[in-house]
Amino acid sequence: MSPKPFGGDSGGPSGAGAASRATTGGSSILGKLIGGQQTPGGKSKVPAYVNNDLLDRLRNTVVGLQRDPAVETPPVSLSSFVEAAIALAIEEAEEQHNGGRRYPPRPNAKLKTGPPIG
Repeated sequence: MSPKPFGGDSGGPSGAGAASRATTGGSSILGKLIGGQQTPGGKSKVPAYVNNDLLDRLRNTVVGLQRDPAVETPPVSLSSFVEAAIALAIEEAEEQHNGGRRYPPRPNAKLKTGPPIG
C-alpha cells in the first residue's frame, strides 16, 4: 500500500522503523538507496542535485499546501513531502519494471555521487 502523500500514517511498508514512519513521514528511502549521510532518528541526508526551478516549485508547493484550508492533510515538512513522492515513484517503478517486487540489494554499498555529467 502506498504511503499517504505527506507522511501521515498509512499502514505503508512494514518493517523496522514502521512505527516512527507513521509520525515522521518515514525513513529516507533515497538516502538508503544511494548511501546517504546518516542523521539522528534513523534518517539519512540525500546527496542529490535538483534543478533550481524545480526546487523553487517544490518549496512553493509545500508552503501552498500548508496554507490551503481545503487540504485535509498538508505536508508536515518539505522532507515529508519529498519522502512521500520518492516512495510513490519507487513503488511505481517496481510495479512497472520489476513485477511489483522490490529490486534486489545493490552489490556495492554506495553509488557514485556528484554533479551530473554532461
